[in-house]
Amino acid sequence: MSPRLRHCLPHFVMLLVAVVLYAAAMQIDTSQTGGGRRVGPDFWPKAVILFMGALALYEVVKRAVFGIDSSTRGLTEDLTANPAGDPTTETAGEAETIEKPRLLLAGGALILGYVGVVDLLGFFVTTAVFLFSFTWVGGFRRHGWNALIAVGGALLMVVLFMRVAYISLPLGEGPFRSLSLALMSAIGVR
Repeated sequence: MSPRLRHCLPHFVMLLVAVVLYAAAMQIDTSQTGGGRRVGPDFWPKAVILFMGALALYEVVKRAVFGIDSSTRGLTEDLTANPAGDPTTETAGEAETIEKPRLLLAGGALILGYVGVVDLLGFFVTTAVFLFSFTWVGGFRRHGWNALIAVGGALLMVVLFMRVAYISLPLGEGPFRSLSLALMSAIGVR
């Protein structure tokens, strides 16, 4: 197998996956959309799958026509400090990688915890707690900013999902449900 073809293979597989997923998305029931006058439940999955397929096709064509340049660098290669504030050390002109397995495990635990409690606490509260905790675990420890990021980010996601994408979100139980319903009323979602 030629090197160009070998570099195209993963993207070609993703293109095939996109085709299969799009075929599956075609099976989504759209009978309740009023004859196509409203955005149906199939719109966003199809849009994301089309975007994924377009990116995969772009990579296949790019790599097939131009090959792969071994001098390609990532966007963050020139960073000399960890965003969490711990500077890297220079040895012989190359930055050492700072590995923090505890941070990785904590981030993974936060994600699993999010999935575990989102039905109980509702999307807004769970997302706000997650964003606050994730930024804190990541090393950004300015509680006022963390709270602003958490509440603002959760509110932005609620508006995007419920007002723009028309996706229903978990409301939570008990007082969390009441909070979610009040928030929905405030942003004009019925």
